[in-house]
Amino acid sequence: MDKFEIARALDEISRYLELAEPSNKFKALAYERAARALRSQDRDVHDLIASGELTKTAGIGKATGAVIEELARDGRSPYLDELRARFPPGIFELLRVPNLGLKKIAILHETLGVGSLDDLEAAARANKLTTLKGFGAKTQEKILEGIDKARHRESRFLLPIALEAAENVREQLASIDEIDDAEVSGSIRRRLEVVRNINIVIATKKRDAVIAALLRVVENAAKVDDDTVKGILNGEMDVWFHLCAPADFGSTLLRTTGSVEFVEAFGRIPKAQDEADVFTRAKLPFVPPERRETADDLRRKRAPKLVELKHLRGTFHVHTTFSDGRNTVLEMLGAANERGLQYVGLSDHSPAAHYAGGLSEERLRQQWREIDKSLPEVAPLRVFRGTEADILPDGTIDYGERVLAKFDFVIASIHSRFQMSKDEMTERILLALDDPHVTFLGHLTGRKLLSRDGYSVDFDRVFEKAGARGVMIEINGNPNRLDLDWRHVPRALSFGVRFAINPDAHSIREYGALMTGTWVARKAGLGPKEIFNTRDADEVAEFLAERKRGAAGG
Repeated sequence: MDKFEIARALDEISRYLELAEPSNKFKALAYERAARALRSQDRDVHDLIASGELTKTAGIGKATGAVIEELARDGRSPYLDELRARFPPGIFELLRVPNLGLKKIAILHETLGVGSLDDLEAAARANKLTTLKGFGAKTQEKILEGIDKARHRESRFLLPIALEAAENVREQLASIDEIDDAEVSGSIRRRLEVVRNINIVIATKKRDAVIAALLRVVENAAKVDDDTVKGILNGEMDVWFHLCAPADFGSTLLRTTGSVEFVEAFGRIPKAQDEADVFTRAKLPFVPPERRETADDLRRKRAPKLVELKHLRGTFHVHTTFSDGRNTVLEMLGAANERGLQYVGLSDHSPAAHYAGGLSEERLRQQWREIDKSLPEVAPLRVFRGTEADILPDGTIDYGERVLAKFDFVIASIHSRFQMSKDEMTERILLALDDPHVTFLGHLTGRKLLSRDGYSVDFDRVFEKAGARGVMIEINGNPNRLDLDWRHVPRALSFGVRFAINPDAHSIREYGALMTGTWVARKAGLGPKEIFNTRDADEVAEFLAERKRGAAGG
């Protein structure tokens, strides 16, 4: 087994341990860390073992190292075999049920013998879940609703998860000598927010040898036709390999990237090794993959200039340990500095978000003292003091005018009463937009991809009011949200709305959501001029100060 196959086995052990020993999270985490450490190694795993350096590698301990050695030597692990035997093969499909984690799955399996979606549905319909600790009638009802969603969600994955998996596969292909080039295509390359499978284009002059090698990369690899091999990754994700001659690589990449509408509108695809040459030979403007959901850009004489991550000079919507963040003020600011950002807008929750540690006025004063204390250490980073304030059910903004007037900016968001009717929710948001202290409208629909539909609003009325009030709408880059949906952006633009790409970061790592937010903006066709946080720190400071003066005068 190579390092990737071994890492998959370690991940599997980690998941089984969370089921088998839910009170011992550290043991499961040890295998998860070992898998991650192994994937990041440049050296061959067999070399690491032979040199005695395996267990000296950060993240790999004595126990996990022993399992790695077994897998590398024998291609199997008795420990993993034992864990597999303890649980039915369909146990992990239960994770597709919203809000059903491994801890509850362990309870369901141990007490009711639940091992699949069918088992879970039968137990819920027999009213058996209400007898379990931590469950109840409402939980049982939600689980029944979630089972339908889980079946609908089968083979659907959030973009970052699918992208990471695809890139891991592509990295493995680099070790196959007969492969000249390989590139991820399909909906992942188009940066669609939810994808169903992985597509990878492979350029080779030796197809038979490559097909044989693919058996080591994915499970159940089999030829579909002379140009296509299909397999399964980690037992759940379909992978399609599209084989072609090196001279056809660009043509095949364009065709398999899609969409169907784009490819059909493109017409005859000229033969070319490089995709850019395909456009040139077809006498068409190059269209970035994110813009290929439709054929709109093919009809333009020149493709629009799209925003890039490097254009973002700062960001807003950043949480700290003062509310529900996992890193301190100094840590969040320091990480922003290391990323080369010019400014950060800290925006912990307001009091109504009590479940997220919303800040009282006293806590707010403490936070600002902490910011002042941190400024010398993060200079020249500019820090703007803000809040993510709840839009209350009556449309007013949490904190009230006296406190809101003290902030440099205010992100107004809904975190409660999602079941209001479309008209009620629209009026709630419109009233919030009338508050002169509101700078940004946060995660407009409240959706969570693959787990929660957004609430209903009249988009045109919201966009019209936001445009008239000069309130920017956030493109929330959190991969679970990606809200505002890129499909709604052109309509918002027609009402004069401008946008900010925000990470909704609750940790240092989550600054990475600036990238996923940028993908959304690119799919929507947005350029740097339409994104507020492409402005430099002085421009942003002047804009916020002017808006604050306007609110005070109003």
